[in-house]
Amino acid sequence: MTATTTAGRRLSFDPTWRSFTATQGGLVVGHLLDAAAALAGARPRAVTAHLLGGVAAGVEAEVTAAADRTGRTGSVRSELRQGGELRAVAQVLTLARPASAGIEHGAPAEQPRVTDGVPFELPREYVPVAEHTEIRALGASRPLAGGSEPRLHAWVRIRGGELAPLVQLGVLLDALPPSLFAVRTAPAAMPTVELTAHLTGPVPATGAWVRVDQRTVWCDDDVAIDDVELRAEDGSLVARGRQTRRLPAG
Repeated sequence: MTATTTAGRRLSFDPTWRSFTATQGGLVVGHLLDAAAALAGARPRAVTAHLLGGVAAGVEAEVTAAADRTGRTGSVRSELRQGGELRAVAQVLTLARPASAGIEHGAPAEQPRVTDGVPFELPREYVPVAEHTEIRALGASRPLAGGSEPRLHAWVRIRGGELAPLVQLGVLLDALPPSLFAVRTAPAAMPTVELTAHLTGPVPATGAWVRVDQRTVWCDDDVAIDDVELRAEDGSLVARGRQTRRLPAG
């Protein structure tokens, strides 16, 4: 086992990547994933990230990666610091083997097409990051519609090609609002404080449509747990994720 470290990447996030008051958490996780993959020279299979503080727009940040374990199965710790403070950290599991065909147990029978989705725009006054996504909503549930089920389901793709595929994947894991928005009628900041994902199929190509199916599986007065599933246009599983969102006081 040999510990290796990569030189820091200097980043500055445009204000249009903001969700409420800070840079979108998925974008931060995507950069941590990408840094880990670059260091290991292998594809990530799982990530657990803790978002310790908001990442401000327009302020330089540094992303570093260090391998805790190398070889066929690797473990890389990625960090993002801003203003000398640790703002996000991720532990990434990598596998130095070519992708193999997977077997999915309990795959859904429903396979909606992109054309089944209804164009939908998120309110940019709250989430300017909506400028970078194109959304086609599926089903009857919509954010802030006061529905009966905390679930959001949509086709999503990233506008523009400036992001690396793994960074785009991070954005897609966090592309939809908190699922509790589906049963609410007023917005509220519910920042992601933890995100875990398992990567299964190939990372989608830049700008590809990905179906995002997300629902709240549990919540209390302090946090909500959202499960998310990403699928390619052919229905194949791309990733499964779970994130912890901090709820507003009261």
